[in-house]
Amino acid sequence: MTSARSDAVTDDAKSGVWVILALVLVALGLRLASVWLNIERTDLAYGIEQSENEIERISKHVDKLEVERNNLLSPYQLKELASKHGLGPAEPGQIRRLPLQAD
Repeated sequence: MTSARSDAVTDDAKSGVWVILALVLVALGLRLASVWLNIERTDLAYGIEQSENEIERISKHVDKLEVERNNLLSPYQLKELASKHGLGPAEPGQIRRLPLQAD
């Protein structure tokens, strides 16, 4: 009877070791997954920051281009360019009006 009892204790000890080993492996796997997710989160945050910086840079460039366009299309600037190239208001008879064609 002691032999059967000792075999049962040995089997319980072996199964307990396997359970502990499985729990340790699961804990290790979860820790590795946590580290990997943290790295991915950091990479995503860096990518988002780069995208935001790019959007800000483009927005500033668009604002500068709008100011330049408004300056070039100002009445004063257009008058100066017209006089530089010898252009002026149209004389009577220089304007031709074409009828609209119906499709």
